[in-house]
Amino acid sequence: MLEHWYKEKRTLVDFRRGPLGPYFDGLAAHLRAKGYTRSGGRYVLGKSCLFNAFLIEHGVSRCKELSESLVEAFMEACHSCPVATGFRRDPKEQTRRALKHLFAYLVEIRAFTPPKPKPVLKPYTWLLDPFVQHLREERGLLESVLKYRCSQLSSFLEPLGNGAARERFKTLTAMSMEKLLRDHFRKSTSHPSSLSITLREFLHYCARHLYTQADFSSLVPSLRSYRHASLPKGMEDSRLESMLKSIPRDTAGGARDYAIILIMMAYGIRGISAAQLLLDDIDWHRSRIRIRACKGGKEVVLPLVEAAGEAVVQYLKHRRTGTPYREVFLSVKAPFRPMNSMGISTMVRRYLVEAGVKTAGSGSRTLRHSWAIRALANDSPIKSIADVLGHRCIDTTFIYAKADLNSLREVALPWPGKD
Repeated sequence: MLEHWYKEKRTLVDFRRGPLGPYFDGLAAHLRAKGYTRSGGRYVLGKSCLFNAFLIEHGVSRCKELSESLVEAFMEACHSCPVATGFRRDPKEQTRRALKHLFAYLVEIRAFTPPKPKPVLKPYTWLLDPFVQHLREERGLLESVLKYRCSQLSSFLEPLGNGAARERFKTLTAMSMEKLLRDHFRKSTSHPSSLSITLREFLHYCARHLYTQADFSSLVPSLRSYRHASLPKGMEDSRLESMLKSIPRDTAGGARDYAIILIMMAYGIRGISAAQLLLDDIDWHRSRIRIRACKGGKEVVLPLVEAAGEAVVQYLKHRRTGTPYREVFLSVKAPFRPMNSMGISTMVRRYLVEAGVKTAGSGSRTLRHSWAIRALANDSPIKSIADVLGHRCIDTTFIYAKADLNSLREVALPWPGKD
């Protein structure tokens, strides 16, 4: 299968020697089946061939002898010269990504078994691991959120050293805990509000399980905030239309992006809801679409807006066939994986910038806020808006009432004049 990518016999001979030689034909077929472009496939194969030559030079004769140290040594030898400024992408990172494709294939065909990473045990591991598991099972937090919370708590507990061990952690006094909290808030780069929530919940968990002498959660400084104090950041319809017009709909990526943004504008859904939309969620016969529950909300089934349906149909003409994924929106480059919420938010932000729309904190949330504000302006009941947005509690929806200028004008008091 290497002949699909290369024609010169000398090149084919270089590939089919050494410890990785027997696997390159299979890797070439794997990349072709995944839909890699000619340049992308040859880049992965080319870097893998260079790695194979490096292995030959270092006397490696079997695939099972591969190790992380050999990869790092190859990276140093391959990129020993400094990169000139002005490069948009890091060549070293691109090489590492190419080798990841190689190792993923070797693991898939069981030609190589990666060593199990040794768990890094810290004095506070006994406490942090069950707390993260508690957040995962009881709170249902996303893995990305769990990773962030774990990072916050690790940096908080690290200064304790061996004082975070089980037998010494319970001896911490309120004075020592208060000093630790004060020092951490001064040095931490996390947002104070987010850090307060994480630490307060963690210390309350410790007290409930008798890991501390008392409940130290009250020692965490609280930041004063007011319910519904902030205004939802929406956009005018003219700006949204300007963004839609800037999307090139004649390409696979443009057709996908147009369909995503139009669905988000039509239903006010989050980026994660667009990422989780499955082919089975669109009922073409009944013209309905199902929006799955997220962030503790509820699942809703809504009529399929004609414009949104047409946009999805146009995108499906470009969508990669033969993939095992049921998600509607996939990447347009191999290996054609489902998009995630971060990628969708980045994509929305990019089109907003290209359309000349400058809104602080713009992204997928901006489209959701814009939909709610527009619905209120068209006299839609707050209960209906809450249902479409998937809010279980209607109080969550009331924040948009502050942006309902028509209703606010009716209740506005006249400006007092001079007596």
